Amino acid sequence: MSLFFVTACEELHELLTTVSGKIYINNCAVVLAVKGDGDLLDYLTQVDSLSSKSLSDPDLFRGFDIAIEGDSVYSITMFSFGSTYIVAVNDDGYLENELDTLDHIGFYGDLDTVIIPNVDTFIYSAPRIINVESGFDQSDIDVENMIQFRWFKMIWQMMP
Repeated sequence: MSLFFVTACEELHELLTTVSGKIYINNCAVVLAVKGDGDLLDYLTQVDSLSSKSLSDPDLFRGFDIAIEGDSVYSITMFSFGSTYIVAVNDDGYLENELDTLDHIGFYGDLDTVIIPNVDTFIYSAPRIINVESGFDQSDIDVENMIQFRWFKMIWQMMP
């Protein structure tokens, strides 16, 4: 009986796929695996709550985790696969547990500098899609920078 259990657990572990990394902020963050097959901003504006029930919506997300203050490491066990954005959200507490314009948001991707005329110059991580396949864990998927969600919305709308 125990041999069967060990074998079944090993097979189950092989089926579980994780994406992990670090969030480079001095606070905790909700880390989302957002489906990459649609418009990222559209998906994010549909987030009405940062609760586990909302974040389990298979039409928007492939998984989520919490990066705890201190080491800010996360590990998402994926519940679906395919093209994926990794997004970190730091709730400012204004509209608690909701994604609002003052929350900080960051992405796995390359650092970029963007100028919003008559506003400011921003350094942010330009969102990059990763392909998540069943059975193939990915690590070092780090989020290096975060900006307020309102500025990201303006930047995203300026993109070609």
